[in-house]
Amino acid sequence: MGKRAFAPRQAKTVRGGLRPQSGRRDAWWRRRLMEWLEGLRIGPRLGRGRNYAQQGQIRALTVRPGQIDAEVQGAEAAPYYVSLRMAPLDQGRVRPLLRARPMLMARLAARALPIALEETLAEAGMSLFPHARDDLAMACDCRDWARPCKHLAAVFCLFADASAADPALLLRFRGIVFPDAPPNLTPRAVPEAEILRLHPSTDAGLVPRRLGPLPYWRGDEPFQQTLESAYRRAQGKALAALDGHADLRFPEDTP
Repeated sequence: MGKRAFAPRQAKTVRGGLRPQSGRRDAWWRRRLMEWLEGLRIGPRLGRGRNYAQQGQIRALTVRPGQIDAEVQGAEAAPYYVSLRMAPLDQGRVRPLLRARPMLMARLAARALPIALEETLAEAGMSLFPHARDDLAMACDCRDWARPCKHLAAVFCLFADASAADPALLLRFRGIVFPDAPPNLTPRAVPEAEILRLHPSTDAGLVPRRLGPLPYWRGDEPFQQTLESAYRRAQGKALAALDGHADLRFPEDTP
């Protein structure tokens, strides 16, 4: 089949599309992912893909071991279906490496990604990242002949940004999945008398900042700014309740 060129068309606007968060855009693993994509030399498709990711054109994205599936809204009425596949790491070889390095495994379980993991895998002949073009199997049902097309580039860019905020996504894609915390680690109930002894913080944005950036979210405004505003309003009501004023309604709820 010969290669055909199609004039670029305006993508349909998506309400509530996934958008990358700030995260750590300088994270070493994000740089490695983007260097691989840029090394494919796909020309303007890379810039268009970045724009799609930034504009929220990706309707859905699912990360599983060895597989990323997504829906990308283009100019057509129906979204395009995109998939990226890469053989997961051999867990029979990875688990012994991690068990022999408990500090490394503890940092991974805490959603950190030290470069020591890549060094450890490299010593065993493995890697977190693709190297050759064929390391990643790419599919999209659009009419573009190129692989990656702009839709695939958009998904890869969003995944790289999301992994910068939450490296567990990259680990999951490569097949390194840690079990969920056991139920007995849920927060304990605090007696009311102990709550009253707590010193209320004057920093309403403390909790959102400790949560850190989400991998991606569907709002048009920055996640942290939006959440800090909500916490600031809730904090005022909570402090008023501690002072004996029990009206917890917001102004728009009052008659």
